[in-house]
Amino acid sequence: MATLTDQNIQAIQNKVKKTLSDSSILDGEKPLKAGGLKYEVIDSIDGTTQAIAVAPVIDGKTDYSQTAIVVAGTQLIGKEGFGEEAWNSTKNVVEARSGITPQVDDISDFYDSTAAKLEKDHGGGTISNMSGFSQSGPAVAKVAAAHQVPKITNFMDWGASNSLYSKDNPKGITAEEKTWLDKHATIYMDSTRDVTYLDGKSHGDIPYGKKYIVERRQFFIS
Repeated sequence: MATLTDQNIQAIQNKVKKTLSDSSILDGEKPLKAGGLKYEVIDSIDGTTQAIAVAPVIDGKTDYSQTAIVVAGTQLIGKEGFGEEAWNSTKNVVEARSGITPQVDDISDFYDSTAAKLEKDHGGGTISNMSGFSQSGPAVAKVAAAHQVPKITNFMDWGASNSLYSKDNPKGITAEEKTWLDKHATIYMDSTRDVTYLDGKSHGDIPYGKKYIVERRQFFIS
């Protein structure tokens, strides 16, 4: 099949949290269906960070050369309960206003876990796409650039202007990684910056990748 599009990735983003609560999809009893395509779940994480790694199924055969890691946004206190994961996720939102989100460690570990599963369980494969939403966006950008993932598709990156490397932000996006992102990342921003306006002094500015401004209703991501 053709390379996964931004629209394909957006459709998967819409299904991340629901997929994590469906053991029949996670266990491979049935495929994940998103945007008219079917996917096999390669790996998943459901903690403070919520993410799935999937590969498209075409004519009954999984294409592991197009494995996509898709990371959900923040679990907000109240909206998604009052458990430890929601508290930690909301705390990370605040910390991301002054440096890259602590989620970067989870996402880095998840990348390594997915790569290992592709090799062990499927004889290899390629992580060709990564995607983040809101708080997870800058961390996805960092990890994807570090591994030179060919295509990054993010939505409304929270705290992006605070995610660049500095002495006070040693886990941040380096100049070399920013160069990769400027060529390989597409970031979709809502025109009113409803999600990102309060993410720091830059009010939702995103200093990396190719930016496209669209109306909030076009995202349809929860």
